[in-house]
Amino acid sequence: MRPRCDKAQAAILRAVAAIALPFGARVVIEELRARDWASLTLTGARHELDVRLDGPGAAAALVAVAAQLPHETITISGQLLAELLVEPGTADDDGVALTLSALVIND
Repeated sequence: MRPRCDKAQAAILRAVAAIALPFGARVVIEELRARDWASLTLTGARHELDVRLDGPGAAAALVAVAAQLPHETITISGQLLAELLVEPGTADDDGVALTLSALVIND
């Protein structure tokens, strides 16, 4: 069963896929998590996306995703992406794992 995805997570995953595609890597969703977040004046959510990059260019795609994704302009209707971190995980014969951590603020 595929995990449910909200619009912020979908936008982030589209950006990852666009960066990974030229390397021949595909994005496999492992787990998606979100929890509400609030400061004194802002509300939003913290997202964690566990994904795996599979394919012959997975290692090169991971390097590109880690370098480019935090600087990408990711548009999310009604929300602002305030922070995005890429945390590389383990690698095996099938590909490489990574966790994306994002703070999304309601506009």
